[in-house]
Amino acid sequence: MKAHRIILLFFTITFILHFFGLKSYALEKVSAPVFKCRILNQYPHDELAFTQGFLYHDGYLYESTGKLGRSSLRKVELESGIVRTLIKNGNKIFSEGICYLNKELYQLTWRSGKCYVYDAASLARKRIFKYKGQGWGLTTDGNFIFQSNGSSVLTLRDPYDFARIKKIRVTDGIANIYKLNELEYINGLIFSNVWKEDRIAAIDPLNGKVKFWLDISALRPLAGEKAEAANGIAWNAEEERLFVTGKFWNKVFEIELPTLENQPNRN
Repeated sequence: MKAHRIILLFFTITFILHFFGLKSYALEKVSAPVFKCRILNQYPHDELAFTQGFLYHDGYLYESTGKLGRSSLRKVELESGIVRTLIKNGNKIFSEGICYLNKELYQLTWRSGKCYVYDAASLARKRIFKYKGQGWGLTTDGNFIFQSNGSSVLTLRDPYDFARIKKIRVTDGIANIYKLNELEYINGLIFSNVWKEDRIAAIDPLNGKVKFWLDISALRPLAGEKAEAANGIAWNAEEERLFVTGKFWNKVFEIELPTLENQPNRN
């Protein structure tokens, strides 16, 4: 009986090791590649800004900052970091992601269930949409709006009434990717910060699969003693320039945009 138990235990352990070995191998084979970032330039940034939304439009950076009583929408000079226009949100509002579409700026709120819409030229508020759940990141493909809420799901919305069209679950291999945060649409992919992680996911909006990861962990040590998590992706489509920053960072970094096509063969 004792020998039988030993044999049974041996086969059980062998099966477990084999199963997890196969699972690990499978994950390694299907997980998206990771690329290190390359710094091209750096610019000053307000280290008191708790960056929640970030975009580039018509020569300026537009930024949404959070924290109750300190939330704002800003128009910022890239080269100098000077805030040219600042719209304060209410003391009970915690502002989040922003996007530009059809001469308007959309700004999410964290738990208030409101999306503010501004005239992009004057930053005058035009209307308010209501939605359920939390608001984190926001971007657009030029037709529709994509919203994150801190989960592994992106919500596709109609820009005319903010109605939900469908949900897109984001995965890398068989793993769901949670804590999706600030968003930016770049060359057909959605780039997303991941809360508390210094990496950016490049997501296929058609199926939610991560095509590759951009490791930007080298930037935070250069962004000041107060620097918290990376959160801010802005794309200058005309000049193909990519800018990133984070919460309480004292710099905006211009980095090289990686593509799968120009990377060396990993096999």
